[in-house]
Amino acid sequence: MIKKCQLFLFVMLSFFSSCSQIRYSSSNSIPTYISTKDGHHSRTHKVGQKKFYLWGLVPREHTVYVDQELSDVGALSASRVEVEEFQTGLDIFYTYITLGLYKPVHYRVSAWGYRE
Repeated sequence: MIKKCQLFLFVMLSFFSSCSQIRYSSSNSIPTYISTKDGHHSRTHKVGQKKFYLWGLVPREHTVYVDQELSDVGALSASRVEVEEFQTGLDIFYTYITLGLYKPVHYRVSAWGYRE
């Protein structure tokens, strides 16, 4: 009985202490600005997904390079960059059905800029 309680306590502590993190950064591949910039009249966005396993412990952190994501959709320069992180209903379903062993997280990077 004591071993079952210890196992249960270990699993619960692991479940509640897990951490999944997406770090948003720039690799300086295109000029990227947080504020507004003259000449940036085209709205562009890209949606991506990162997958975490074992309650978010593997990998502990993903890195998304905002400027590379925007460059992939044709932006040459970007301003007013916005990042939104979310889970769809299906993502939440997968997370609960696997008891947190698999956790997909979506992100949307949006910006104003000029394109090719």
